[in-house]
Parts: sequence; structure tokens; C-alpha cells
Amino acid sequence: MKILQLIYESLNNPFGTGGGTIRAYEIYKRLKDRHDITLVCMKYPGARDGEIQGLRHVFVGTESKSLTKSVMAYTLKASEYVRRYGSNFDVIVENFIPMTPFFSKFLTKTPSILQVQGITGFHSFKKYNPLYSLPMYIVEKIYPLLYDKFIFVTDTGMDKLKKRSQKNAIIPNGIERELLHVNTEEVDDYILFLSRIDTYTKGLDILMDAFVSVSDIFKELKLILAGYEFNSIAELIKRVPEGLRERVSYAGFVLGEQKIKLLAGAKVFILPSRHEAHPVSILEALACGKAVIASDIPELGYIAENGIGLTFKSGSSQDLADKLSVLLEDKALRKQLGDKGRRYASQFLWDEIALMFERFLIEIHKFN
Repeated sequence: MKILQLIYESLNNPFGTGGGTIRAYEIYKRLKDRHDITLVCMKYPGARDGEIQGLRHVFVGTESKSLTKSVMAYTLKASEYVRRYGSNFDVIVENFIPMTPFFSKFLTKTPSILQVQGITGFHSFKKYNPLYSLPMYIVEKIYPLLYDKFIFVTDTGMDKLKKRSQKNAIIPNGIERELLHVNTEEVDDYILFLSRIDTYTKGLDILMDAFVSVSDIFKELKLILAGYEFNSIAELIKRVPEGLRERVSYAGFVLGEQKIKLLAGAKVFILPSRHEAHPVSILEALACGKAVIASDIPELGYIAENGIGLTFKSGSSQDLADKLSVLLEDKALRKQLGDKGRRYASQFLWDEIALMFERFLIEIHKFN
């Protein structure tokens, strides 16, 4: 089967690499020996067409250093690519981001599937300038109505769009099997945040304030932040009094062994997001046997429902500080939650998720 994936992010993209990109590479590298796969990604300075991790990449757009210009150029050029070459493929998977509406369904007779990671909703207005947020909000509301084939990563995403049919599938994110076997010993006195450094979306302002609240009680505790720097780390750390700043460190964008080492050695993993999809980082932390704390938003409701971590009232740094104190004071509870979380995460292996993804694409192609 010939598969075309429209996804603006790619590995090495200077504008960042998120969970949707990790998902694409993890799935497609497991399918590349059985299918002909092409990723159409946003061009960036120095990007060249060719293979990355054994997957064919086509970069379209402009080599601008401006994200806005790059996204606009990519959207137009990717749509043109679909119009010209879409008929050469058996199925098209379009990653849905409101700022990149490709209208692929209307540019070719090849079946197009809209893959929805998450829905931002009114959070757009709190995060972006109205010049951007209003169009994004409108597109997010209207654009999915144009499609009839979907891949969602959670039930919550499906329910938000009120899209339930046999042409839809819920295919979650996953983990590498090796994470289930790493040593879970706490090697240092630190808590870990591992995700995009996006202050509003990921609730990093809440985390910093909570860390300040517990720092007088847990005087040796450190906070490590890791992930792509979407917002300024320097500005974020300014929320912490000068005397505490040496206890906050930034590990950068981590992959492979470095990421596993950070996860495995942490006391607690925290993701205080204001809105989410199905974060890979939480699954990876659970797989490493870590106790997790997450906000009580619907997308992360499975944390409390399955008893695999603690949740705090979204937006409340004091509630986060209280829950963090509970875990830091109780090693047995951390171990209990970590063991249960590891068993839960074992259900989400990339090998199996890739097969789910493959079966759905074959079904769509077969019955189109």
C-alpha cells in the first residue's frame, strides 16, 4: 500500500518536534518494510528531500526562519502536492492542526483520513494573539465537519468532535517495550517534567509555583525540565526566587538513553497541562515505573480512573504542591503507583499500535 502522511513537523525541525511527530516515526518505522510511505513535511533551512530513519521525506514550503511564514508556505505547497500527486497513493493521512488546513479530501479521489491529536478549544484565546486565535478556533470547529474518516488518539477527542462511525478509529500513542524493563531506582532527589517547554499549554507556570511552595520543606529537592524550548526557559525560571534557581535545571530536548536515564531516576513525574491529547511522556514515565501527577483535565482522566497516579485541580499550584508533598513523603506509595502504572503502560506498545494503524488504513483503502 502507498501511504502519504501530511505532517508539518519532522525530526531535526528547528521549530520543534512534538508528540504527533514521535507517533508518526514510531508507527511508520514498523510499517516501512511492508508499505511505501512518504512524509510531506514543512521545509526549514537546510532541509533536503530524502530518507530519514528509512522513511521517504518530501519537504515543501520555504526555508524561512519565521514560523508563521513557514507554516503558511507549507500549507499551500502541501495542498498543491496532494493535488498533483495524491492519485499516486492508496490512502492519505492528514495530521489535523488548525493552522494547516490542507483540504486534502477535495484535492484528490484518494481517501483522506483526518488524524486528530487533540482539540485546543477556547485555550487558543488564552494562548495566542486574537489575530491567530480566532481563525484557529473557527477552523477547529468547522474543518472536521468536512471529513468522514478519522483517527483519534483518545475517546475524549472523538467525543469533543461528536464523531462516532465505522470509518473512525481510536488508536492511542505508545511506548517502546524496553522501557518496561529499565531499573526504577530513584538515583537522585529530583522531580521531572518532560514535554514541550510551552508555558501555558503544559502548565509550567503552575509547576514552578508549586515547586517554590514545597522547596522549604524538601530542601534537597531539585526540578529538572526537559523538552523542546517553545517558550523561554530563562523567563520561566524567573518565576523562582534567586536563591532557588540553582535547584532548577534544563536538560534540553532529550532522546534515547538520555531520556530513559532521566525518567528512570526521577522520584516523581509531573505533567500539569491545561489541555492535552494523549501525551507520550506520561506513558513513558508510567512504563519506567514512576509515580505521576497530572492535572485533572478530561484527557488525563485515565490517571485517576486507573489509580496509576495522583491528579490535582487544573490551574491550582497549591493543590499540585499538596499532591507533590504526599508523594515525596511516601516512598511506599510512589512504589505502589509506579508498579501499577507500569502494568497499565504495558498495554500500549508501539508494535501493537502500528498494527492497529495498519489494519485501519487497509480497511479504508479496501472499502473506499
